[in-house]
Order: sequence, then structure tokens, then C-alpha cells
Amino acid sequence: MWSATHFPAAMRSLTPSVRAKAIEIANSLLMQDGMNKQEVVAVSVSEARKWSRRRTLEADSTQRGTLYPAS
Repeated sequence: MWSATHFPAAMRSLTPSVRAKAIEIANSLLMQDGMNKQEVVAVSVSEARKWSRRRTLEADSTQRGTLYPAS
């Protein structure tokens, strides 16, 4: 199991929030059978980045809705 202070080197360049999500995903995947640690790290980093992009898009869309209400 990985934590905020003990995580794979591949997660080092992620922002703290994205890294936390990647760790959460990785630990969940480790509990399942069938994936080696390299696959787990690759999938968790990819999914955490997707999560971050979705979160950013949702925040942008919420801000735009507030700033420019429909007529």
C-alpha cells in the first residue's frame, strides 16, 4: 500500500491532489488480483490525470455558468 509519503517515483511529478488520487486508485487496484505493480502505477497515474482534467472542466463550466447566466 502506498501513502502520501511513500509512493512510486512515477508519481513524483504529479501535483499533490493528483498524486493523492493516483495513490487512492493504485491502492484500490493492488487489492484486486491480476495486475503487477508497474501496470497498477501506469493505470493509476493515467486515471488520476483524467480525473484532474474532468475536475478542471467541471469547475470551468460552473464558473462560466455563474459569470454568464443563460438569457
